[in-house]
Amino acid sequence: MLYLKLVKNSGGTMRFIHTGDIHLGATPESKRPWAANRGDEIWNTLERLIKKIKIDPVDLLIIAGDMFHRQPLLRELKEVDYLFSTIPDTKVVLCAGNHDAIKKGSFYDGFKWSENVIFLGDKNIESVEIPELNTCVYGLSYHQTEIKDAMYDHVIVDRPDMINILVAHGGDEKHIPINRKKLAMSGFDYVAMGHIHKPEIDEKMKMAYSGSLEPIDMNDIGPRGYIYGEISKRGLELEFVPFAKRIYRELDFTVTPTATNLEIRHRLIDMIKEQGQDDMYKITFSGYRDPDFDIDVSDIEGVGNVVSVTDNTVPDYDFEELYAENKDNILGMYIKKFLDRESLTPLQRKTLYYGTKALMDAMEDRA
Repeated sequence: MLYLKLVKNSGGTMRFIHTGDIHLGATPESKRPWAANRGDEIWNTLERLIKKIKIDPVDLLIIAGDMFHRQPLLRELKEVDYLFSTIPDTKVVLCAGNHDAIKKGSFYDGFKWSENVIFLGDKNIESVEIPELNTCVYGLSYHQTEIKDAMYDHVIVDRPDMINILVAHGGDEKHIPINRKKLAMSGFDYVAMGHIHKPEIDEKMKMAYSGSLEPIDMNDIGPRGYIYGEISKRGLELEFVPFAKRIYRELDFTVTPTATNLEIRHRLIDMIKEQGQDDMYKITFSGYRDPDFDIDVSDIEGVGNVVSVTDNTVPDYDFEELYAENKDNILGMYIKKFLDRESLTPLQRKTLYYGTKALMDAMEDRA
């Protein structure tokens, strides 16, 4: 769990939840039968978060861009605004990111939000004071999919006596490059970042990426959720809270020369049961297999929510026999370099196996 504790607060503390990159409208792994409802799950996770706030209220909910995966439909904005209206004692602050940028004809334009919602919709940085929270929030919305200017580099807080929070989206060269040192000098008590889907807390700079609320593609490895925070002018506490229904996991499987497809299948089923059957898996095979054995990838894809299978195994060759059969060609010469050594390091042994496999594959292609 990511956790930061700077100063224990007492009195005048504001409680908040920071999320972003929700990507409503996305349908991850949509071509896979087990993922038919992933799009609905993303909506359901947002609804779960709002219900959690109803039960355990916070003062502020921050959504740091990309609430939608693309331009929102009017009915979708109404649905989201209804959810926000069910937590009237929580101020909701949000902006549009690069995925849901406010382009011409966007339903974001002119949309009437509930009274507790602050939409930072301008293309330039604006600030809004929330007197009852002694807080001032800053931010902007994307009006195009790419912004290469460092828009946050020169912003300075107007009210240093208040809690100042920057709601920002970006951090790479095409989406508002971030200079963390400059941000740290701007006077913000907290910088709530979006765009990068992996959660990160930078305690030195008083900033964090909440990461995506749900994983959106197979590169979103590991827990996903939101940042819970408590803040005052005396200090800041941040905690990453896992909240996603499913996560992507990397599963490494070591194959032995005696392995069979049924054995591999049964062991994988047990491993997935132990780690979480609802989760999604990138499986990588390594190790040494019988030269006459091939892993049945199509069968492996049926053991659970498998999104990718990578076979890095190498055949467990009888090198003495291979050399005897190929002593007059390049394969034999390659093997002999290793057989002439008294012993092999693990790296040399791996080089021998992988090099032999590559040469044999090349010889088969020429045959």
